[in-house]
Amino acid sequence: MKTILIAIVVAAILGGGYYMYTKDRVDDNQTDTSDNSKLNINVVCEGALSYMTFTDGAAAEKFVAECKAGEHPEVIERYKADMNLGSGATI
Repeated sequence: MKTILIAIVVAAILGGGYYMYTKDRVDDNQTDTSDNSKLNINVVCEGALSYMTFTDGAAAEKFVAECKAGEHPEVIERYKADMNLGSGATI
């Protein structure tokens, strides 16, 4: 009986240690939120298509081209806000 209790306590300590070790590792690997991040304009503008609607493919392609030309800055600002990148992130 005493051996089983010791085994359970050791397993609990090892399990808790493993949990604390992996928890800290996950926190260290989060997205860089520093103000000097670079944005990929293709990803930003094409990603906007997922929450917008268009009448046809030509309208969507026109929007993406306009966005890449800088005519839709609200798309970039929304992307920064959604990704928690801060105001200093640039293209």
